[in-house]
Amino acid sequence: MMGNNNWRPTQPGGVGGGGGTEAALDGGDWRAQLPAEPRERIVNKIMETLKRHLPVSGPESLQELKKIAVRIEEKIYTAATSQGFI
Repeated sequence: MMGNNNWRPTQPGGVGGGGGTEAALDGGDWRAQLPAEPRERIVNKIMETLKRHLPVSGPESLQELKKIAVRIEEKIYTAATSQGFI
């Protein structure tokens, strides 16, 4: 499997702004206690799905796919209202 040295979780509310407003009103954001590993696992699952449906012709393509997977995961993470299935 490939390393994930370039993957960095965003801070709560970072991408798309505002995320976590309701949790802040409750006195805390569940995202603050979430370790990076579950998010990394989700990025890897998204990557595997993308590889099944999109052509990958080399390391550059793989890096682009990784960027896409990270952006998808960040949007889901930012929009999530609870930890749910993580």
